[in-house]
Amino acid sequence: MTKYRIVAGRTRVCYWLFVILWSLLCGALRLGFDGRIALARLAVTFVIGHSLFAAPPSSPPVHSPAEEAASFKFAEPGYRIELVASEPLVEDPVAITFDGEGRLWVVEMRGYMQNINRRGVKDPIGRVSVLEDIDNDGLMDKSTVFLDGLVLPRAVSIQPDGVLIAEDKPLWFAQDRDGDLVADRKMLVDPDYALDSIEHSANGLVRAIDNWIYNAKEGHRYRRQGNEWIRGETEKRGQWGICQDDFGRLFYNYNHSQLHADIVPPNALTRNPNHKPSTGLSVGVAPSNRVFPIRPTLATNRGYIPGVLDKRGRIKEFTSACAPLIYRGGLFQEFRGNSFVCETVGNLIKRSVLTDQGITISGSAAYPDRDFLASTDERFRPCWLTAGPDGAIYIADIYRGVVQDGPHMSPYLREHSIARQMDQPIHQGRIWRVVPTNFSQPGRPAFSRMKVDDLVQCLTHVDGWWRDMAQMHLVERNLRSTISALREMALRHDRPLARLHALWTLEGLRDPDPARLLPALRDPSTRVQTAALRILPSLGLPASELANEMEFLVENEPSDQLAFQIQLTLGNLELPDDRRFKLLAKLLLPRVQMPLMRDAALSSLAGRELDFIDYLWPRLDPETKQTGMPFLLESLSRAIVKSRKTASIEQLLRRLSSEAAATDWRAAAVFSGIAIHAPALTRKPVRLAQEPPAWKTYSRLDLYFAWPGHNPASIVPVNKVRPLTVKEEELFARGRQVYLTACVACHGVNGEGMNLLAPPLAGSDWVNGSEKRLVRVLFHGLTGPITVSGKRYASPEIQPTMAPLAVLNNPDIAAVLTYIRREWNNTGAPISERAVNQHRIKAQGRTVPWTEAELKALQKTQRNDFKTQVKIH
Repeated sequence: MTKYRIVAGRTRVCYWLFVILWSLLCGALRLGFDGRIALARLAVTFVIGHSLFAAPPSSPPVHSPAEEAASFKFAEPGYRIELVASEPLVEDPVAITFDGEGRLWVVEMRGYMQNINRRGVKDPIGRVSVLEDIDNDGLMDKSTVFLDGLVLPRAVSIQPDGVLIAEDKPLWFAQDRDGDLVADRKMLVDPDYALDSIEHSANGLVRAIDNWIYNAKEGHRYRRQGNEWIRGETEKRGQWGICQDDFGRLFYNYNHSQLHADIVPPNALTRNPNHKPSTGLSVGVAPSNRVFPIRPTLATNRGYIPGVLDKRGRIKEFTSACAPLIYRGGLFQEFRGNSFVCETVGNLIKRSVLTDQGITISGSAAYPDRDFLASTDERFRPCWLTAGPDGAIYIADIYRGVVQDGPHMSPYLREHSIARQMDQPIHQGRIWRVVPTNFSQPGRPAFSRMKVDDLVQCLTHVDGWWRDMAQMHLVERNLRSTISALREMALRHDRPLARLHALWTLEGLRDPDPARLLPALRDPSTRVQTAALRILPSLGLPASELANEMEFLVENEPSDQLAFQIQLTLGNLELPDDRRFKLLAKLLLPRVQMPLMRDAALSSLAGRELDFIDYLWPRLDPETKQTGMPFLLESLSRAIVKSRKTASIEQLLRRLSSEAAATDWRAAAVFSGIAIHAPALTRKPVRLAQEPPAWKTYSRLDLYFAWPGHNPASIVPVNKVRPLTVKEEELFARGRQVYLTACVACHGVNGEGMNLLAPPLAGSDWVNGSEKRLVRVLFHGLTGPITVSGKRYASPEIQPTMAPLAVLNNPDIAAVLTYIRREWNNTGAPISERAVNQHRIKAQGRTVPWTEAELKALQKTQRNDFKTQVKIH
């Protein structure tokens, strides 16, 4: 252990010496970019070599499976880990899944990082293999190569009659027609599935409860109609790995953030092209990213950055989070609904306890100071998790030294890996399973030979794997003879999850008489009700029949979760606007303070925003402002202006009058919505047919619109701040929504701050000043006294404690910071997503809030070398 402390300490000291010397040398030698990179490589090599002299370089030992098994440590007793397969039966496994016969399908990415220089990375040596346990003892006995000659395969999805296989770029559907488990037919489904990148391209292929197959990273999904595979567009999600919970909500992660979820149905909030939702998608549900390796982890991409490693040379936060699993099995009752996430670099798997709160999800670490499973073997590299038909948790362990793809490898990690010869050996791999200590092996499933009635009964199984497999077989084999039995189960079975799966199976089979399913709308389970609201319109139920039932639900005080889904469903129905708006208003107005409800309304009102404003206007008291209502009018107004439909904009502007300017909050909200779109309007004003009323009362309307006799180009703007680009303007507008969701409660609608709670953002030197300082505050929070624009906020007046917002993704952080740096007459430069990512890398390892003194000291120390560090990274 002392050896690793010395290495870590000397690495950091040498790194900072190098930064200073590098800056001086580059200036003295007048080196260009290429010269600087060459010098950086030379210097980093020296740093690594010098820092490692205290410990002679040694390759991490290659342990046998039995030796590796002895390296594992559980957070608590009651569990054991068992070897399922190892090399040569399996090599370089990166994804695993079971078929309906209990066989284990393995994606083997054999071309990945064959040496430190990525030798043969495009060699067609990848494959998909099928492992079989012949004697049913839990240990795989036989491996059959189903399909080989693949370039960097990355995902697989089982169908009753074939397998979807994702390669480096294309997506294939391969079939075995003679029963020997070897593909003899291969059909191209999508030539552009992935983006020719290992770490940042589509993967996953998880079949969700809605009968679509979803991916991590890229925004497309797949479904079969007859013999044809169709591709649908959807939201982009995560980085590596994707899964679902019992209700079909999708979970994923990013390498720095362990768990995110879409708490809304896919494509539900993104139907309005003129409104981007502020919440509901990519919600951070496990805010703590703390990890607890049980061995030094110096071989991490950012190990040279102060704070990434603790004093023992171990990472403190996730750096390679991947392959989330929501446990839905019946073997571990204590794990139901819990999440498990791989940390590949840290040689561990983290468990979090998730709490379903209906319309949202929250999570916390299962253990305060340890992780569910950790290993002292540096080559244990968990990279995929799946649940088996036996309820066990299965782990794909690629078992190697290097797990960072070459193009994304820092010079520090590259030289560390070379010095320790970590890139060899390759083509190993293990698959493990976690079971209770008293586990006994059950029998294997046989879905292909199961009677049709038994398939239906499997939808009632306590284990989610069995329910999913049964639903898939019923739908993909088009077993329409089961429709009557499925209807009975959907409406009368005593288990809500059985009713839920029966409904979605009927959706997949295209039930020809959806009216028979109307009673599901009054189901005692809200989850079943919301599923019925999604399914019935897609099956062609007449809108009037569905609306009648929704009116009954609305009159009977629906839960927030049900009210949310009714709002969404209203957007899919052809109804008279009066009927639509009446229902929408009854649902929305009591909940308008909830950003998720406002986003649902905007999604359902695409193209109808102006009509809804006209409906609401006489029903709103101009002198009494309901919390959240100004934000709704603001979003509706911005969507109208963003559409650039002249007639609608002119009608909207009639809501502004000189008399209302000072007293009518409704008019102020409309103007605020217009002003949010100001950068785009200033760049390209909308041409009106006539002069808008009261334009002199509302500052800068003359810059946003042109009309006969008035050309905005003739006005010299007073503000000399650089105008936002198109992309930055989108960031600004998105940032407004994020601000109203995450920041407004403390900092106020107008950035004025809150007495005894938070200092102002308007005119703040913190907001307009250092970009790096501001990003760090969002990542880790801020505590203690603070001076803002010369005013000291300290006890007893204010001693701020700002919670960290690191669970926001990079685009949302860039958006909200761009917004606050350009709103309320602030003049700070916009902040890009790329810059936020760079700052996130630099700040990794911090686990406590900053103080003002720490940030000042950091700014003073690093002021001159930030650009240098970014280029090195």
